[in-house]
Amino acid sequence: MIAHLAPLRHASRDFLAHWKIAERRSTIEGRRFEAMIAMLVCVSIVATALLGDASITEAMRSVSPGLKAVFLQITKLGDSGWIFALSIGVFVIALLARLRGLGARMDAALGLLAGRAFFIFAVNAVSGILSLVVKMIFGRARPRLYESFGAFHFDMFSVKSSVLSFPSGHAVTAFATATALAFMAPRAGKALVVIAILVGVSRVVTGAHFPSDVIAGMALGVATVVFMRRAFAARRIVFRARAAGVELRGAGLVWPALRRATTFWRHS
Repeated sequence: MIAHLAPLRHASRDFLAHWKIAERRSTIEGRRFEAMIAMLVCVSIVATALLGDASITEAMRSVSPGLKAVFLQITKLGDSGWIFALSIGVFVIALLARLRGLGARMDAALGLLAGRAFFIFAVNAVSGILSLVVKMIFGRARPRLYESFGAFHFDMFSVKSSVLSFPSGHAVTAFATATALAFMAPRAGKALVVIAILVGVSRVVTGAHFPSDVIAGMALGVATVVFMRRAFAARRIVFRARAAGVELRGAGLVWPALRRATTFWRHS
């Protein structure tokens, strides 16, 4: 199963670069590019659902308990609760520290850090709400009901947890967070994508979702970040719009300032 991640990892490593290219194009060309991506994603979801959901779900039943236990731990990385708590905590602490007046450079870095924490919170809140709406509209039965209903049972506009399989909420959270962080720390992009993929795989291995649910969750999470990044850039919050595309405000300023502050506090 892990071996099959290699092509996906290689295909996704230049994803952010392609979005930057689209942002430099004219509006019409950019929209065409995004429409093409959306069409490919939809085709991938349908193809996976028709060709892979049933067979992969049945194959996951033979996964060893030990491996399943490992993925049960990995899947916790996609829980939105700890991400909300951490982003709120960083936001509040950064603002409170900024109120102390630690110097112009440090105050600027803390302001940037608070904005980035708010962006992480916002993309997870919006993508989570969108995910829940889509879940309730489709009402797809989860894999645990596979023997009774198969892979394509839909109870539309339902709020029952057993029929809220599409899309995977954990995949939405994992990919939204990974994409948002990758826009802020491009060097960590590959590692973040791998972690998000593992979270997505964990949802299939543990029997919580079908593979097409995970692909849909990935697409929703990434798309939410991309469009919210542009909305924030238009208001010069965290990002800003340039002729060359959308870029991060204060790139390279936050962590050096925080490291200096940590060193100072440690020796004071």
